[in-house]
Amino acid sequence: MKIAVDAMGGDHAPDEIVRGALLYREKGGASDLVLVGREEAVRKLVPDPLPPGLTIRDARDVVGMDEHPSTALRRRPDTSIGVATALVKHGEADAVVSAGNTGATMAAGLLTLGRIRGIDRPALCGLFPTTKGKPACLLDAGATMDATEQNILQFARMASR
Repeated sequence: MKIAVDAMGGDHAPDEIVRGALLYREKGGASDLVLVGREEAVRKLVPDPLPPGLTIRDARDVVGMDEHPSTALRRRPDTSIGVATALVKHGEADAVVSAGNTGATMAAGLLTLGRIRGIDRPALCGLFPTTKGKPACLLDAGATMDATEQNILQFARMASR
């Protein structure tokens, strides 16, 4: 599995995001990581040569925490979350992780990857360990203030898969 990591997303990015990615690889994490962000900033934080299973993809822009997500993504396609999501669309990554603007992460998913047929809106998923060893998915977790009965049913269907 290959995970695209939004290296520029988060309050202490890219330093803490890159540090976490390096620690993951050092501890033997099974997935390869693609650090997506301003290449010159990311390169300053990683060893040369790069550790096995770690690559960098340049993205020149970032969606700020105070920006309107879909407007920023439409006007500036070279954002780290936009590029990371495009990697999934084009089969160059299997998943995206971001600690950045939550709305931008959701919007990037919708604008780039689209919706599942029959699902009206996306939902955030929190995974929780269980005593049975299989994680439970808490979907939406109250993030949608105006969820309809249909939305809640769709959230339940997605969480059960």
